[in-house]
Amino acid sequence: MTAPISGDVSSDIRRRLTDSARRVDRAIGRTFGRRRVLFDLRNAMNVAVLQPMFSALQRDDRVHVAFTCEQPGRVAAAVREEAAADVLDHAEVTWQRWDLYVSADPWTRPQLRRCSQSANFFHGVAGNSNLDDPSALQTGFDWFDRVGFINAERMDTYLKRGVVSVDAGVLVGFPKSDRLALGGYSASQIKRRLGLDSDRMTALYAPGWSPAGSLHRAGEQIVASLRDSGFNVIVKLHPMSFHPAAKYNGGIDWRSRMDAVQEPGRVVHVIESDSSPAMAASDVLVTDHSTVGFEYCLLDRPIVVVDVPDLVRIARVNPDQVTRLRSVARVVGRNEEVGIVARHEVAQSNGLSPARRQLAARMFHRAGTATVRAMAVLYGQLELAPPEVQPLTSRATLEAFNCLAGSREDRIRSETLTVPNG
Repeated sequence: MTAPISGDVSSDIRRRLTDSARRVDRAIGRTFGRRRVLFDLRNAMNVAVLQPMFSALQRDDRVHVAFTCEQPGRVAAAVREEAAADVLDHAEVTWQRWDLYVSADPWTRPQLRRCSQSANFFHGVAGNSNLDDPSALQTGFDWFDRVGFINAERMDTYLKRGVVSVDAGVLVGFPKSDRLALGGYSASQIKRRLGLDSDRMTALYAPGWSPAGSLHRAGEQIVASLRDSGFNVIVKLHPMSFHPAAKYNGGIDWRSRMDAVQEPGRVVHVIESDSSPAMAASDVLVTDHSTVGFEYCLLDRPIVVVDVPDLVRIARVNPDQVTRLRSVARVVGRNEEVGIVARHEVAQSNGLSPARRQLAARMFHRAGTATVRAMAVLYGQLELAPPEVQPLTSRATLEAFNCLAGSREDRIRSETLTVPNG
């Protein structure tokens, strides 16, 4: 009589059979088709964060790029604009074969039954939602084969806490900010596109999304203060402010609210996924606490932080990051004084310049060259040789970056690319 197979042995057999089936599936797919890469986009911010990578892969004839979201309508417009592609829902991608899955957010990963490799790239550095040290969170980072970090500090924390393995962690930087760091936008052209007077000072109001933040407390008042102080005003809200859940939008239709404060030639509300053009076009930033505040340091321009009681506690922000951002900014407690303070900071813009430059270097690893490192990670996972790009030297860097990451032929034309001197 044959002895029964134990549970452990049976489980081992199933695992071996599954692994063998996956290897065969991958081999057949790679023999008869292109590498298949799936980008999971939780919101429009993820579109902006991952755009340099998916645009580069779209230009490679060896790679097929697809996009997914748990609620496709949330990002459909942004993906059509940036990638000229449709968005699949999570159910549609479950049983398709993927050589690589890429995300900028670990929270909403789909169940993929035929996926060979996975990578996650962080979407910001502000320290919200305990992401600077998620030891107590069930983030699922251990599922990813590669995790791309924006700076060494967070990477060291994740490795020491065992949240990410040494083999998986990669120091990349922030590809989204490469073009901004390299001076790849023309402020005058962007202002003209937005219908703003290019000779007038421009303030960018870019608050975080938390219902405890400045947008919910005094958003319209802050915009009015800046406008009345003589600025053009660009309003750029965090994409999560448009999320349908009250947890994020506080029960307010912020698109309609901010559209209502627009004034032709003076105040404009922009809803494009990437905040970089708005940053490049502005002379001063007003925020409460956001990654945009740290990115703005790459431009070495003045920052005004609106002090909002309880924001740090409710949004679970790392207090160290709050201190760092405020150390390079002017902090304002009275909303009606924001415009006056912003004018003063523009007039005294050099005062905190050394601190801004130092913070930018600390928060963004080798800004301006991150896309090349990110693509090296992805091509390594795809087991493909990366396309050749020019050496990383100022002028060549920007030209190579736009060759690598330009998603549409009119991307450069619409914003007039400027190349820094070599």
